[in-house]
Amino acid sequence: MLSRTPAARVTRSHPHGLLRTAVSRSPQTGSQLRRGVASFIAGRPRASIARNAHLSPSSLDSLLKEASYVRGQQWLSGRRHSSSTTPTESDPNAERRDEIYALIDKIDQNDLEITDLLEELDLLDSHEKAVNLEGLDLDTAFSQTIGHRDEETLQARVRLAKQQFGDYLPEGYLNENETQLYVRLYGEPLVLAKDAELELAEDEGLEDRLYQEDGQGGWEEIELDDADSQDEPPLVYDMEAEQPIDETIAMQRTREVAEQLGGEIMLEQFVDDDAESESGPRLHPLTTMGKLTMASSTVFVPQDTVTGPISVILREFSNKHISELAHRKLGGRFLPQSLTTPPLRLQIPQLPIPLEASQRHMTEMEANVFMATLYPGMYASALSVLTEVRKRLGTNWIRNLMFKEDGPHILDSNAGGAGVLAWRDILNAEWEVMAEDNTPTTGPCPIGRSTVVTGSDALRERARVMLENTTFLPRLPDYVHVREKPTLDDARAPQKRKHYDIIFAPHSLMGIEEEYLRKEYVQNLWNLLNPNGGVLILLEKGHQRGFEAIAGARDMLLQRHISSPGSTNYENLTESPDEAAFIEKERGMIVAPCTNHEKCPMFDSPGKAKGREDYCHFQQRYIRPQFLQRIIGAKDRNHEDLKFSYVAVQRGVDRRVEDGIAQGAEATDAAFAGYEDRYGPATEGFPPVNESVESSETETTTEQHPTEVNALSLPRIVYPPMKRRGHVILDICTPSAKIERWTVPRSFSRQAFKDARKAQWGDLWALGAKTRINRTLKIGDKHGEGKKERLARRAAERKERKEEEDEDEESATAASTLPQPPVKKKGQKIPSWKKNADKKTYRRALKLTSTKGN
Repeated sequence: MLSRTPAARVTRSHPHGLLRTAVSRSPQTGSQLRRGVASFIAGRPRASIARNAHLSPSSLDSLLKEASYVRGQQWLSGRRHSSSTTPTESDPNAERRDEIYALIDKIDQNDLEITDLLEELDLLDSHEKAVNLEGLDLDTAFSQTIGHRDEETLQARVRLAKQQFGDYLPEGYLNENETQLYVRLYGEPLVLAKDAELELAEDEGLEDRLYQEDGQGGWEEIELDDADSQDEPPLVYDMEAEQPIDETIAMQRTREVAEQLGGEIMLEQFVDDDAESESGPRLHPLTTMGKLTMASSTVFVPQDTVTGPISVILREFSNKHISELAHRKLGGRFLPQSLTTPPLRLQIPQLPIPLEASQRHMTEMEANVFMATLYPGMYASALSVLTEVRKRLGTNWIRNLMFKEDGPHILDSNAGGAGVLAWRDILNAEWEVMAEDNTPTTGPCPIGRSTVVTGSDALRERARVMLENTTFLPRLPDYVHVREKPTLDDARAPQKRKHYDIIFAPHSLMGIEEEYLRKEYVQNLWNLLNPNGGVLILLEKGHQRGFEAIAGARDMLLQRHISSPGSTNYENLTESPDEAAFIEKERGMIVAPCTNHEKCPMFDSPGKAKGREDYCHFQQRYIRPQFLQRIIGAKDRNHEDLKFSYVAVQRGVDRRVEDGIAQGAEATDAAFAGYEDRYGPATEGFPPVNESVESSETETTTEQHPTEVNALSLPRIVYPPMKRRGHVILDICTPSAKIERWTVPRSFSRQAFKDARKAQWGDLWALGAKTRINRTLKIGDKHGEGKKERLARRAAERKERKEEEDEDEESATAASTLPQPPVKKKGQKIPSWKKNADKKTYRRALKLTSTKGN
């Protein structure tokens, strides 16, 4: 008759248990239970209701009203009686008690059937009192007068009281038999007495009375002053009024003198530079646009996509074994050959990372070390660089990639998939911004297609767990040594090539020792780029050798592939004289970090330079996950500052021509003069800086200034700013490819000085300066001396100086042994023949001494 589900059958066999539970619940819980019971017995056809009910709608409605009235009378009270008896076999009233409990079961069964009818007629909410789902528990109420059903029911009652109240039981909650069982099971309970006066106060709704203990176990009322009877005016705070100043004796005397002279006192307080900058206007729009870091300067590696899956993978292996292998493979303590860049004072050799995602042979434990020690840092650096590229190329660039037919294509060459995860996070963030801007979007964020180069099966299986819809390649396809058109030997059309919109290749150049192989690798990545706007990102560790690898790749791309004004052809010296010796370059540009297309001022000659101290690099802080903390052995600091050198180039698009971006001496002079007055005050709205480089955070509907400022024509801060009292010193790489030192004093501009104090390493600077000078660089020499040569030279110089000192000392000793001419005394007259004889003897002795020395 009821529902045929197993849950309904259990409920039907013991309806009193279900309803007894409903009594002790809150109204909300009982309502949920009512809906649950109705769902158990739902599904019966309305025809069966008509056959079983035999009632008209009017008769049914009147019957429900009567049932609601009866339920509202509360004809059974919840008071506890002490005359309850435990059911036993010798009890003469046991048969009658069983009849009463059987009748209670029928009542509960009827309640369920009524619930079924009400649910079918949608009248359950209107006549909720017609069923006993939130009312009295008949089984519990009758058990206090005629006794419990059986011993199990009595014990359940006592256990429920123990679970609900613990050792403190309300007075009268258990009857005599229940109390005896409670004492036998749990010991004597502590009874809490009810205070009748407080209950009366609650019943009368006296919520404005306050009581306190009288010290004798009772409560006494505290009289409250009537606030309405007071005539005091309400206290009003003037938020714009100045704070009162305590007047000292000196200030009082000064005020009296000022009143006699008919003047006023003007108080001046000392304001610190930082305090003044904080009280001033916010950052200039161009300063905000040129920021290198994101909204948060620290990268928190996500738990759901990176650290969580890695923790699950590492859980199956010994932490001790992973830590030992990591220290053995990555250089020992603090893992200096990982992504960490140790300080120069430690004199640790600058070697490439020994674990690469593209290597063919990698054991299970080596793959664990790669995931635990390298993956989080690669994600942080990739997120920082991709965010900067997105800011410089603008909103239109990334949204055009997202709305392509098959989405953006990304290639991760040596990060094991960390670059793909960072790129997807940027796409998801852009998708959320589009939703907030009411941009028409349908479905999930289009992540496009992803390709990851993993040479070993162990690393591939681990990366596959973290990446969905991803293709894994054992190695890169070679597009350098393949034909681009039909030849005499093979007339077939060339095979269609794969192209990618984003190629992220970190820590892959230093592992290649030969310079020509490095150039071939970079050229191959360039050929894999989409010729209509693909972006290539190369990244290495932030030390001298890493910078030289990145600068060499940048120099090669500018010489052979990227066309610039005045350099549109490349002379190919390897071709025969009969063929064309000049090859036309492609359109392209450097996106970041350089804002010039000239030779790098810190990379004078190709190759390694000895004694280099100045090199271009940046840093990004990220929070290390717990498993990396355990491997390193760090106990106090959970963050790390990654230092890296990078370059991002775009193929097939040259915004210098399309947007009229000026680079060179003209752009440097304009940036030195400053663009502070180009837009309105920073406290007002400002227009987008440029359509190609605007960010979604700076889009407004304000009218645009006729002259735009492009971020790709601004100088970049390449060292941490030096903050002094009254001025800030910035070391800047200018659009004319020079390293200059700009000084921004307070007298130059209040806004520029404030923004200069807030500027950070790697930001673009647009507010000018007062003075500038060329900065002296220590870039070393390819054929110069290194540390060993310098120490050897200094040792040779010390040896030479010591030999000279010894020769001087020997000469002085020999001169002291020579016969000296007699000293003429005062008033003494020496004949001339005596003087000549003494001089002749001295010359002979000196000549003899010099002959012996030789």
